[in-house]
Amino acid sequence: MIFPVLKDLAHQFPGITPEQDKLPTPCDDFDVSTLRRHLLGWLTYFDTALTDPSGSDRPDPSAFTGPDHPSAVIAHLTTTIRSALAGGLATATVNVPLLGGAYPGSVVIDLLLIETLGHGWDLARATGQRWNPDPQTCQHALTVLEGVIQPEYRGPGMPFGPEIALDASAPPLDRLVAFTGRNPAWAPPVQLR
Repeated sequence: MIFPVLKDLAHQFPGITPEQDKLPTPCDDFDVSTLRRHLLGWLTYFDTALTDPSGSDRPDPSAFTGPDHPSAVIAHLTTTIRSALAGGLATATVNVPLLGGAYPGSVVIDLLLIETLGHGWDLARATGQRWNPDPQTCQHALTVLEGVIQPEYRGPGMPFGPEIALDASAPPLDRLVAFTGRNPAWAPPVQLR
């Protein structure tokens, strides 16, 4: 499930222009440039964790400053995941202290999927690009997220806002976004010229 999403994410970055760096995103604390660094920092964090599952030396995603080569970061992560899965990572324990401890590799990849789906949507919305991941992949990510997000993870200064109520018949991506506290109808403010 993760590979098509990473491929789609890799196609988002070339569509971002320097003029869009300061545009707002659905993440209240992030403009496009900050969200880009945040996402690349987390992709690097996951890459390091999947390369050395039992290790404790992990980069601080919030301290990511570059290199700013999204396609290279994503290509390296994709290779790392393929290699790790071939080596039995799905059932191995992976230490991810910033995510609360150690989990089976399959769970860590699901957490990466959630990060990628959510922030891929954020970037697409903020920069006027398309983001149409597979609905089954979105439903899987939502099911995982519903099982791990606790009330104490929501609110000011926390990773998630209050859940936005949506009809159960809404598309899985909209429900995933709403569960993270983002409004699926979010659009950037109109720029007057």
